[in-house]
Amino acid sequence: MTDVVPVITGFRSVEVRKRSLLINGERVMIRGVNRHDHHPDKGKAVDVEDMRADLVLMKQHNVNAVRCSHYPNDSRLLDLCDELGLYVIDEANAESHAWNTSLCHDPAYRSTWMSRISRMVERDKNHPSIIMWSLGNEAGYGAVHDAASQWIRSYDPSRPLHYEGAIFHAGWVDGGLMSSDIVCPMYSTIDDIVAYGKSGDGTRPLIMCEYSHAMGNSNGSLADYWDAFENTPGLQGGFVWEWKDHGLTQCLPNGTTRLAYGGQFGDTPNDGNFVADGLIHADMTPHPVMRELAWVHRPISVELKSRNKDPHLVVRNRQWFSDLSGYKATWELLVDGVVTKTGKLTVPKIAADSSEKVDIPVIIPHEASEVFFSVTWTLARDTSWAPKGHVVSWDQVTLRKSSAVEAAVPETSILPIDISPQVTLWRAPVDNDGFKLMDQHHGGGKSLARWSEQGIATDDADMVESTTTITELSAGAVRYEHTVVIPKEMADVPRVGAMFSIPARFTTVRWYGNGPHECYPDRESSAMVGIYEGKPDELPYLVPQEFGLRTDCRWMEFIDTKKGHVLRVEADGCLLHMSAIHHSAHDLFAASEHADLVRQPALNVHLDIAHRGVGTASCGPDTLAKYLIAPGEYTFAYVVSYR
Repeated sequence: MTDVVPVITGFRSVEVRKRSLLINGERVMIRGVNRHDHHPDKGKAVDVEDMRADLVLMKQHNVNAVRCSHYPNDSRLLDLCDELGLYVIDEANAESHAWNTSLCHDPAYRSTWMSRISRMVERDKNHPSIIMWSLGNEAGYGAVHDAASQWIRSYDPSRPLHYEGAIFHAGWVDGGLMSSDIVCPMYSTIDDIVAYGKSGDGTRPLIMCEYSHAMGNSNGSLADYWDAFENTPGLQGGFVWEWKDHGLTQCLPNGTTRLAYGGQFGDTPNDGNFVADGLIHADMTPHPVMRELAWVHRPISVELKSRNKDPHLVVRNRQWFSDLSGYKATWELLVDGVVTKTGKLTVPKIAADSSEKVDIPVIIPHEASEVFFSVTWTLARDTSWAPKGHVVSWDQVTLRKSSAVEAAVPETSILPIDISPQVTLWRAPVDNDGFKLMDQHHGGGKSLARWSEQGIATDDADMVESTTTITELSAGAVRYEHTVVIPKEMADVPRVGAMFSIPARFTTVRWYGNGPHECYPDRESSAMVGIYEGKPDELPYLVPQEFGLRTDCRWMEFIDTKKGHVLRVEADGCLLHMSAIHHSAHDLFAASEHADLVRQPALNVHLDIAHRGVGTASCGPDTLAKYLIAPGEYTFAYVVSYR
């Protein structure tokens, strides 16, 4: 009797050569995420459709690789990765956190260690999506790892090995060579990875197994990491931590439900919301950062270049095995924020990993103060993971930038409401600023503790020298000018700005600046300048914290749609970061969960000349120095009008 087990497999080569990971001979950038099995109702008992939903959403945001953190997944997930086209690091269920440096040296655990690693390889060897075997996670480094590595190399020499513990404990250059063909650090700084790449030392490529911790309003400097990955020899991408929040659906006594986390089940001890560290909610709703992730991972880029005063576009195919025939490109010309012309961009097929010059298909108007050219790429046909027309890439280039932002003063009515701006330095801390739900011994950002000691959260702008000048203009508008002095001992405050409240009848917000999605100074590369309109943002994170900012705004309008009245705030002499939400910074800070928040009828408006980046310090480096608020004098002005 013959037993037949059908499998779908494929052929490809994976090797490490000259500090590069090569797939079918090409140096592929790893645009990855770490994934756990999780469902808000089923917990870890996910089914195949749940797995498919995860992977499809990844593909729709230009993710090309999954690290199975930290255990071999159901083999059906690997089937789906084979089908949809995602690279996989298959990771053994070998982790020993509290005994990190002891169990790997204990002979009593040797057979268990070898069994867990070898069973993974034996079960999953026929999946072409798997490009590396991982020996586990955070389990020290010992002879047992080298023994397991030798077994894998003899059993399956077709794939490189991956183990963060080897390079962590033995060094990046020549440490743990038996057990890791990759330098795969966690949460290293950009400076450190760039230094490794530029050094030329060692034989291994650097691919970060974890970076950019997605806890709350986070993932600052994604674009900075990718600038380093793509422009430094030896660096080849990495895996964001992590894919999904681990909230669980909880039924409350009043019949409502919520996504709950540590401590909300009466459990002690707990780690609060530390497992709410995903790019998407447990119910699959993407966090705002997903637009930034999709942009840094985009398969096509467009840049503006100029040669002999001849401005032109350079279109780059950032894929490795396909030309651009699977995409269509459209363009928009924005003159002072208004789309004046549109069209289809004619682009050659452009071979994989190549770029070509493309002429700008429109004459640049000379009478405008600001001119932008935007290009959007969509799928030309249906795929297994998205329909025809799905947006995969977008870029905006500046054809003319205004040298000054001056507020126009239209004919207006006298302001019928009291606008009393107050200078403010405070923002509701994001998770990266510090853990408000956990003791600080958990680690993470230290900014919240420092701000609290300085009294910023309570005394706010009274802590520093500031002046406000109010000028009534002849057209019925009012000009406000603020000067704020940040002393050296208070360097790195949350924000420098002003805030005021307006009545609830202003239900729609329109602005000319970065958008359409929430963005911050270190997470705005995916945003494009334009005129956008919508309802005030609602809190998109499990734990209340700062949210809803739009950077580099020229103006923002608040519209009473019933009466047609418009309150307009126009930056004067500078660009301002603006937000408008139904919560105050103090209320957001005081609340530990959504239920604690009372949605104020008033709309709280923030206008910032400076706003601290969000960084990734809940588990990783703090905000880069260039996104911190330096000491010094800040002057900003704006005109408020009403029509």
